[in-house]
Amino acid sequence: MKISFLLPIINLLVASNYPHIQLSSTSQIDTTSIIHLLDGNVAEWPQEKFAIDKATKIRYAVDNDSQMLFLALNISDKTTQQIIMQKGMNLFIDVKGKKKENRGVEFPLGMENVSDIGNMKVFGFTNTETVPQNVKTEGTINIAIGWDSSYALSIEYYIPLKMLESSVTELNNKKISIGWKLKEDEMTSNNTGQSASSQPVSTTTRLVAVPAGTAPAGSRPPTTSTNRNLTTTQNNTFPQTNTSKVQSIWTTHTIIF
Repeated sequence: MKISFLLPIINLLVASNYPHIQLSSTSQIDTTSIIHLLDGNVAEWPQEKFAIDKATKIRYAVDNDSQMLFLALNISDKTTQQIIMQKGMNLFIDVKGKKKENRGVEFPLGMENVSDIGNMKVFGFTNTETVPQNVKTEGTINIAIGWDSSYALSIEYYIPLKMLESSVTELNNKKISIGWKLKEDEMTSNNTGQSASSQPVSTTTRLVAVPAGTAPAGSRPPTTSTNRNLTTTQNNTFPQTNTSKVQSIWTTHTIIF
């Protein structure tokens, strides 16, 4: 026999006589919660959380709890990886649900053919000057990056909700917009992917204070044996050109806690 109609009465009796005991009016358990780890590995994220951007082939996911906004990117396409590492990428957050680009974080810091994955630039949240800071700086956005055994690149973000609104409770049930912007060389977007004037580019990656959780040796793209001031030169067919276009990915997320 169903006793669901008795639950309000039971709750009232327990609340009156045993105030320290909390009863729920439903027996359903939230099975969608994720135990997040900021380690550059998206294994804890359920596959159904991810959406995919067809143009860039980037998979992205969003989650939150009462204190943090969690974001994850998973990039298996090697050309897209190279664009991000060489040119850099911006993350934008618009709490009004539009597509404003005035607040966010720049990571990686693309500097021509050098990519800094140990530092970031957080912008728009305060009036202070935007300067590079470590990706694990306390009290602000934290980021981890890593490659898995198939050389897919993952980036995870922890964003304190208090950075988005002075009163975190105002964010409950609020729809926000989240966007990523990366630059792509014009010639990589055509069907041939090559041009008579295209020249192979050597990509140099400088690892500065590599974040904890980056994929272990053997699961990252092949490099030299040292982790500091690491320089890797690759001869590839990625065309170098001064003409570039911007590609953006935008999604929305309703914060619930």
